[in-house]
Amino acid sequence: MKRFRTALLFALCLSVIPAAPSLAEQLVLESFFRGKTVGKGVFESKLAGVYRPFTVYLNGTWNQRTFTLRLREDFVYEDGERDTKTWFFQKVADGRYVGQRADVIAPTNVTTDDSGALRFSYIAEIETENGPLLLRFDDTLTKVDRRTVKNTAKVTKGGFTVGTVELIFKK
Repeated sequence: MKRFRTALLFALCLSVIPAAPSLAEQLVLESFFRGKTVGKGVFESKLAGVYRPFTVYLNGTWNQRTFTLRLREDFVYEDGERDTKTWFFQKVADGRYVGQRADVIAPTNVTTDDSGALRFSYIAEIETENGPLLLRFDDTLTKVDRRTVKNTAKVTKGGFTVGTVELIFKK
C-alpha cells in the first residue's frame, strides 16, 4: 500500500508540471519575421488622453553566419506621421536573443517563456515636442497561429504605467 501511495503521489506531481510548448507553438523570430510582415496596432495612454492607431510594415532579413535578424520597421500613423526603426536581434541560444536598436539605451535580452511567448524589456528614447523622453517598454510577443503574432506592451515612466501598445502582425 505504501508503494501505491508513493507512486500515486509521484504521478500527481508529474501531472501538475506544465508541458514545454511544442516547436509549433513557440515563436521563432527569424522564422516568423523573415521577409515581409504587416502589423496593425494602437498606442493608448488614458493618462495623457492619447489613442494613436498605426500600421507598421516590416522587412526582416536573416544572416545565417552571424545568427542575426535585421528587422526594419516602417511606421505610418493614422495622423500621417511616419517613422522608421531597425532592430538587430542576435540569436544566442534556442529561444534567446539579444536585441539592439539605435534609440534603445542598452541591449535587451529576449527570452522565451514557458508558454512559448517571447518577452523583453527595454528603455527607448522617444522624441516629443518637448524634447526626448525615456520610456520603458515591456513587450510580449505571442504566436496566435502560423501567420499571426500578437504583441502587447506596457509602457512605463518611473515605474508608473503611462500607456499600452496592442499590435497584431500578419504574414
